Amino acid sequence: MPTITHAEAVTRAKKIAEVCGANAVATEKLRHLPTENVQAIVESDLIGLIIPKDRGGYGIDSWMMIADVVAEVGRVCGASGWCFDLLMQHHWVFGMFPGEAQDHVFKNDKRPKIATSFMPAGKVTRAPGGYRVTGDWSFSSGVNHCDWGIFGAVVPPADASGHPDLRFFLFGPGEFEVKDTWNSMGLRGSGSNNAVVKDVFVREEHSIRAAEFAAGTTPGTKINPGVMFREPGYVAFPFGIFCPLIAMAHGAMDSFTNFSKTRAAGPARDPVLQMYNTQRSIGESGAEIEAAYLLAKANDERLMNGMPLTETDVVTIRRNFTFASRLAMRAVDRLMETSGARGIMDSNPLQRFWRDIHAAGNHIAFAVDSSYITAGAHAMGVPVPGAH
Repeated sequence: MPTITHAEAVTRAKKIAEVCGANAVATEKLRHLPTENVQAIVESDLIGLIIPKDRGGYGIDSWMMIADVVAEVGRVCGASGWCFDLLMQHHWVFGMFPGEAQDHVFKNDKRPKIATSFMPAGKVTRAPGGYRVTGDWSFSSGVNHCDWGIFGAVVPPADASGHPDLRFFLFGPGEFEVKDTWNSMGLRGSGSNNAVVKDVFVREEHSIRAAEFAAGTTPGTKINPGVMFREPGYVAFPFGIFCPLIAMAHGAMDSFTNFSKTRAAGPARDPVLQMYNTQRSIGESGAEIEAAYLLAKANDERLMNGMPLTETDVVTIRRNFTFASRLAMRAVDRLMETSGARGIMDSNPLQRFWRDIHAAGNHIAFAVDSSYITAGAHAMGVPVPGAH
């Protein structure tokens, strides 16, 4: 079974970053990852970090290793960091599928590249042994370079006494098409296009119930022993968005500091780095970025050591993720505000990181009102629906 240390994983990620950094401007123009970026990710073999050891992967059990390797890539190109992260995180989702589905995929592809869209945008009819699925799913990041897909759809009740059943369905090579729809303010290079499925049969064993994903009781939980596969899906899911988001914050800090070193301002053309407001912005934003990272680390430790989670754990993790995302975004906003007119120029990577982090921060995983209201209600002893 392959093994990897934290340091080795970061070293491999640095090599990916060399390619993605050189292609950052081209990636935005292309609106999806260049072939060279995808090839560098594949050659690193870091796609296998979350894949269980029994399936030939590294079987790590900490989200913070994902955060640290994504940081190397996302701090030079936010869109590449975003897609790199999802190529790893989607194996967490796939690891919850039945063993038969995992056998099928890994027999054909040792490091499958999996796209997802969990919104219930598909239409499903029951068929012997499974389902027939048709759908058009938006926001499927990196779908251009993926051969496999996991997409959500609601199965109608079998009879009048039943209930609709939201499921995630697995699709293989040739079973979905890409529709070019991605024209966005931020994360332009992520290729978050639509995935289209036209009347494809999916076996029962190639699907999982969203309710089991939410509870951490999927079929894959029984065969994959790692803690990550027992984590409540929607509680741990924000890690997949937070890891590239914090990387973008680091990229903004790098960009601001680098261009400020050679910049002068004011009638006296004073060096910007000697100005009070520049120094304060770097200091305060740096503290916010580090605090955001430590909140995520605390969440990882809760998930690693606190299973099964209590209601307090769940509302705290959700609150922490939302606040951490806002800390990181606020840090980048301050740097952007301090950068002056030169910060908005296309030639300055800072504006790209500013756009990218706001695109990432708009994800529903960081829904501000629900996260904070739920935490406040729980603290006052008010019943919190769905917090278990």
